[in-house]
Amino acid sequence: MTSYQWTVSAGGTITAGQATNSITVCWNTAGAQTVAVTFANGLGCYPASPTVLNITANASPTPTITGPATACSGFGGQVYTTQTGMTNYVWSVSAGGTINTGAGTSSISVTWNTAGAKTVSVNYNNAAGCAAATPTVYNVTVNAAPVPTITGMSSLCVNSGYYNYTTESGFTNYVWTVSSGGTITWGAGSNQIQVTWSTSGAKTVTVNYTNANGCNAATATSFPVTVNPLPGAAGTITGTAAVCGGASGVAYSIPVVANAVTYVWNLPAGATIATGYNTNSITVNFAANASSGAITAQGNNLCGNGTPSAPFNITVTALPAAAGAITGPATVCQGSTGVVYSVGTIANATTYTWTVPAGATVTAGSTTNSITVSFGMTATSGNITVLGTNSCGSGTVSPNFAVTVNPKPATPVVTITGDTLTSSATTGNQWYFSVTETGTGAIIPGAAGRTHVATQSGWYWSVVTLNGCSSDPSNRQYILMVGQQEMQTGNFNIYPVPNDGQFTVSMTTPSQDTFTITVYNNLGVMISQVPAIHVNGTAEQIIDLRPVPTGIYTVVIQGSSARVVKKVIINK
Repeated sequence: MTSYQWTVSAGGTITAGQATNSITVCWNTAGAQTVAVTFANGLGCYPASPTVLNITANASPTPTITGPATACSGFGGQVYTTQTGMTNYVWSVSAGGTINTGAGTSSISVTWNTAGAKTVSVNYNNAAGCAAATPTVYNVTVNAAPVPTITGMSSLCVNSGYYNYTTESGFTNYVWTVSSGGTITWGAGSNQIQVTWSTSGAKTVTVNYTNANGCNAATATSFPVTVNPLPGAAGTITGTAAVCGGASGVAYSIPVVANAVTYVWNLPAGATIATGYNTNSITVNFAANASSGAITAQGNNLCGNGTPSAPFNITVTALPAAAGAITGPATVCQGSTGVVYSVGTIANATTYTWTVPAGATVTAGSTTNSITVSFGMTATSGNITVLGTNSCGSGTVSPNFAVTVNPKPATPVVTITGDTLTSSATTGNQWYFSVTETGTGAIIPGAAGRTHVATQSGWYWSVVTLNGCSSDPSNRQYILMVGQQEMQTGNFNIYPVPNDGQFTVSMTTPSQDTFTITVYNNLGVMISQVPAIHVNGTAEQIIDLRPVPTGIYTVVIQGSSARVVKKVIINK
């Protein structure tokens, strides 16, 4: 066909297809409408009248949107709503917005992720199946949410004081929180707070606030804080409790202390750490004069010291002090006994160790500061020393104390010629006299030569002294002075004289008496004795000395009240 002609009733507009066999119509008003068409056939003929199609044009919907026209970025749950009961809901939001829920329904929830001018649009089909010619657009202003910052101490020590945390000023509705173990002591509701931390560990401080646009952060800002602990309590120290002054490398230790970075040791005076400084295991050197006392240890880190260990008491035994000068005789004689030497008390000494010259012997006080020494007959000159000792050892020895040991002179032998006595010693003699044979005798003043002339009847002997040392007494010799009568009563005779060693002693007394006859050789040595001879009147006693050498012998007749001394010549 050709020459198509279309017409529509008022309220409709042909928008495309005129002069073709198909048109597009836009119905601008609702109600009863018509569409009419006519065309020429192949013969060029037209119908008598156009063909008319009756149309009912239904009204299109006009969607509305309700919801917040102002929002804050970052917050979800912004609800936008249009008419209910429709179909084919189509929502859209501008860039920076996200439909969280409700797409395809009459109500959606939106999150605005960025700030700025945004839109929400919707269209749907009404009950007649008509949609709005264009979606409805709803303008939304999205304000930026704040991003709070926090400044403050991020690493600190437990119970170490007050700490300030600060965020931006000039806003409202400040909300601060701190994690367990922290306490806000000041500033809540402002842009700065003060916090104390009573427990250690990983902690947080958070803040949010409302800015000038009425927005707060979707999520509060969190500031990490590390609260460092003090070291734990130190355990029990192990080691040596009794040491000697001067000891080195003595080990002490404690168990590992929780949270300790280093260790602090406290030692008695004079003790120093040799190895292991700042660790839980040390070795210690003790000076010779180190003091007794306690060792303690405690853990340490940047936050300070932990609770110290219980004191570990150390007893330090010092070596004895140096011995002082010895006092005592510097010159002694062989054979001397009871010679005392001493030294001042030596500090810290529990006993004393003495050395004496060869041939000398400590007879008393050997472990004390005062000794008694005997010098044997073979003793030689030498040094005496002493040092203090205790369980830890010996102190410094004393200076040498030189002792000169002089020999004891040989025992002299005294011989007699008439009334003259002669000593075998050429020098150093001192002569003694006693009336009786066993008497202690007395020094004869001025009698210091080798010979001495007797002045009275009695017993004579010599003692030799050289270099302050005296010999044993010589043999005793009896001298009877010519014309001296020793016994005033009785008559006493010896016969024959001379003889061959056998002779008779005749004794006559006016009264009863008991006598002892004793014979001595020329050295004063007793060679015979006859005791208990009872005489009442006259009595004789035969004395037989045979065999004895030729010489002069002394016969002593001793009664209860009388004494007679006779010389006897024996000549074989």
